[in-house]
Amino acid sequence: MKNRQKLLVLSLAAIVFSMWSCSSNSGNQDTVALKVQVERIKPADVGQELAYSGTIEESETVPLSFSSAGTVSQVLVSEGAMVKKGQLLATLNNAAYQNNYAIMQATQQQAEDAYNRLTPMHKNGTLPEVKYVEVETGLQKAKAAAAIAKKSLDDCNLYATTDGYVGKRSIEPGSTAMPNLSAFTIVNINKVLARVSVSENEIALIHNGQKTTIAVGALGSATYNGAVEEIGVVADPLAHTYKIKIGITNKDLRMKPGMICSAAIESPGAVHGVVVPSSSVMVDESGKNFVYVVSSQNKAMRKHVVTGRLLNSGIEVLEGLQENEAVVVAGQHKLIDNASVQIVN
Repeated sequence: MKNRQKLLVLSLAAIVFSMWSCSSNSGNQDTVALKVQVERIKPADVGQELAYSGTIEESETVPLSFSSAGTVSQVLVSEGAMVKKGQLLATLNNAAYQNNYAIMQATQQQAEDAYNRLTPMHKNGTLPEVKYVEVETGLQKAKAAAAIAKKSLDDCNLYATTDGYVGKRSIEPGSTAMPNLSAFTIVNINKVLARVSVSENEIALIHNGQKTTIAVGALGSATYNGAVEEIGVVADPLAHTYKIKIGITNKDLRMKPGMICSAAIESPGAVHGVVVPSSSVMVDESGKNFVYVVSSQNKAMRKHVVTGRLLNSGIEVLEGLQENEAVVVAGQHKLIDNASVQIVN
C-alpha cells in the first residue's frame, strides 16, 4: 500500500515538472525575436512607368489610283519595293487616248489655219466681226479639247507622288483600272508610330513629348526610343480608352506595320502617395489592407492603409503611412501585432 502511494506521488510530481517545463519553453519562444527585412518609406511624388501594349503602324500612307479608266498594260513594281517620287509605277493601254489626242490635235490645227487665214481679212474690214469672233472661239475650243486629250493620255501613266515602300498592290497586267480605285498604297516606314490604348483613368498623365521605350517581340524584344506625338480626344465607347501614337525613328527599317509592341511611358510625379512593395500589403479578416511597420523598440505594429494603383514598382499607398517608416517586406507572414522582431537587412 505504501509503495502504491509513493508511486502515485512520484507520477504527480513528474506531470507537474513536465507542465512547468513546457510552460517555461513556451515563454522562451514568445520572447524570441523573429527575423524580418524592412524597407524605408520613400518621399512622395515619385515617378513611374506606364506600361501598355500596342501595334506598330506606318507614319504616312498614300493611296494612288489612275485618273482614267482603262486596261492595265504593265506593272513595274511589286509589294515591298522601295520607290522614289516621280518613279513610273504602272501604265494603261493608251491606244484609244492616243488616237483621241491625235484627232484633237488635227482639229486644233484646222482651227489655227482658219484663224490665220481670216485675221488679215478682219484687219482689212472685209470680214464681219461676228464671223471673226466665231473663228476665234473655235480656235480656243480646239486648244482646250487638245489639252484635255493630252491630260487623259498622260494619265495612262501612274507615278509615285512621294518616297516610300509599296505597301499594297491592287492591280495586275490585264486587269481593269477605275478612277479613284486604289491601285497602290505607298507607306513611309522610315519613321513608324506605335498605336496604344490608354484608359480614361490614366489619360490625364499623358502629354505630348513624353519619352517612351518601345519593345518589339517579333525582333527579339529589341528596344527603341520614342516620344508621344498624338493624343486622341474621343474615347472608345466600349473600352473607354483613348488612342495615342508614339513616334519612333526606324533607322534599320526592321519594324514593320502590324508588329505587336509594348510601350513604357515615363511619367515623373505621377504618384502622389507613397509606394511600398506589393508583397508587404496583406488583407485582414475584415477585408482591410494592412502592413507591418517596425517601431523604435523593434516591435511589429499592424497599420491599416488605403491603397491606390498597382504600379511597376509596387502599390501606391494613399493613407496610413508616413515618410521614413520601416515597412516589413519579408517575414511579415509570421508576425502578429506587437511581436518582437530583428531586422536582418
